[in-house]
Amino acid sequence: MLIILAIAAAVYFGGGYHGRGRVVTERRTRVMFDTVVRISIKAPRSLDFTETYVAVWEELAAWESALDGYDSTGALFKLNSSDSSMVVPHRLAEAVGIGFAAKDSTGGAFDIRIGELTKLWDFSGEGYVPTQFELDSALTRMYSPIKIHGDTIIKSGLAPRIDVGGLAKGLAADAVAEILDTIPQIKRYLIDLGGNIRAEDRAGEPFKIGIQHPRDANKLAGSFTLETGIACATAGDYQRYFEIDGTRYHHILDPSTGKPATGCAAVTVIAPDALWADIYSTALFVMGPKEGMKFVKRHFSIKAAFFDRKGNLVDGNIKIE
Repeated sequence: MLIILAIAAAVYFGGGYHGRGRVVTERRTRVMFDTVVRISIKAPRSLDFTETYVAVWEELAAWESALDGYDSTGALFKLNSSDSSMVVPHRLAEAVGIGFAAKDSTGGAFDIRIGELTKLWDFSGEGYVPTQFELDSALTRMYSPIKIHGDTIIKSGLAPRIDVGGLAKGLAADAVAEILDTIPQIKRYLIDLGGNIRAEDRAGEPFKIGIQHPRDANKLAGSFTLETGIACATAGDYQRYFEIDGTRYHHILDPSTGKPATGCAAVTVIAPDALWADIYSTALFVMGPKEGMKFVKRHFSIKAAFFDRKGNLVDGNIKIE
């Protein structure tokens, strides 16, 4: 089976049971995290699939609630609306702590303090192209002091607005994997949160992953083999964007300029887990092919492939077919 890796992937999972005999595959789909979530589990019929999927959906719902910055009743919305320090739920504190660490490890190419900029560009609405003055003001706020100590976010005055969207789906996918890994009857599973994929096969069989073409949702830019037990993710300028006067403005912002990154149209990353595949796909997109591949060569646990707007492979060390 070819699995399409993209935020708006072609539907490859239906519902219900598939297979014959005592081992079957059940696939279920929901809309969560503002994307399509697909979970596939292969196991003996004796497994209580209903109970298993209840646990999966509950875990995903808990992470979605904790990391949602648009829900006015949620902790992240309240944090971003407050000028003072605040104790936050543990899941949110964990995500913020990881986000701060990722900023340091990527040289600032990934930065969860970018929330003021994403709000300014209004990617969740109709879209807006800010003036340079507005960008400079947002960047000034972005670099204001903010720290974390335990479950307490420490800030004073006009602190940065936090946006954990660049790691939320990867973090949630890994949390689901932890649940499925504890169930010995499961022989194979695939977790797909809008193109953030974590996959495991107890027999060691790999997975075939297709990469969506950046400009044609009905075509592939290529495919690759994902070994069991690891993860992959793709960041692309086609996932969330708006166009004004023929110019495309996408949601992957360069924290150093406040503007959409322009080095490539898509980058696919393979990493040991879904969290860091998610983070690195965003960071490498911002870096672009040249600096991105320098980064990849210094980090042996990850692989990447960069694509241009025509779907051509620009650079990378993933074997693309």
